[in-house]
Amino acid sequence: MNQPQATGSPFPDLSRAPFVILSEASPEMVANEIVACLQAVEQLERRTCRVFAAVAANVGMSPRDPLAVAGTRIAADLDDGVTGQARNAYHNSRHICEVLLCSLFLAKHAGLAGAQQARIAVAALVHDLHHDGTTNAGQPFRLERLAMDAARPCLAAAGVAQEEITRIAALVLATEVTSGGPYARCCFRHFHQGGPAPAVLPGADPLGLLATDPDLAFQAVLLAEADLLPSIALTYDHAMQCQERLSREDCRIAATPAQKLAFLDRHLAAGLLVAQFFEPNLEQLRCVIRASMEQSAGGCST
Repeated sequence: MNQPQATGSPFPDLSRAPFVILSEASPEMVANEIVACLQAVEQLERRTCRVFAAVAANVGMSPRDPLAVAGTRIAADLDDGVTGQARNAYHNSRHICEVLLCSLFLAKHAGLAGAQQARIAVAALVHDLHHDGTTNAGQPFRLERLAMDAARPCLAAAGVAQEEITRIAALVLATEVTSGGPYARCCFRHFHQGGPAPAVLPGADPLGLLATDPDLAFQAVLLAEADLLPSIALTYDHAMQCQERLSREDCRIAATPAQKLAFLDRHLAAGLLVAQFFEPNLEQLRCVIRASMEQSAGGCST
């Protein structure tokens, strides 16, 4: 279990499992280790700064790297409450740390190079920046563009090249579950599974980059699935805790197994791609939810 170390020691410790990939580790074992790490991170002061610093060092970012400089400032803004997200029950620094760590595991598991891992880490940090606790509500990519509008000046001021900022923006837009995620998966299937070429998605620039860059399409799906992973494919208890937090943030979302199953059926009917390692956990979650619903229905009928 990855638990806080003595004062002055780095935490989270990313030099051991689950962030060092062990061939014998099962999806259930890895999920339990990640959840234990997430629970420990939740107790940290200035958690975003500490998690981003650990991830940046782990993927080989120099402290002077423009991505590291920008990421450090953005993490500090999150921890200092500048982004206004502390009031959110779900889309807050805790969720961002979860996505940072889940995306790191997936990047390690996929064997991505350090530069790719660094880009994904910054995109994970940025993807829900300044989230206002509501939804896109008929305005596609509203929240994702809000995040990039807030992050772009910081990235530019740190010296991140415009081309790299545009790539990060493409990854962030891929975390939008209604249009961005499906488009990213279509690009992934085209490049990596022989699927048809993706159609143009109007009004979604720079998401169109994914249709021309197989590596970026892979990274986009990785981030989109890391964004969902804590709530759909680690453990049942953690998934339902995420559901409860989402319900507190948005009263239109029920904190029920039925609501969780509806989300899975709507957005993950075809399963996971980059995060396919966790597919058994996703299927187990479906089975447990269905069993729970059947038991409840049986109890009501007696």
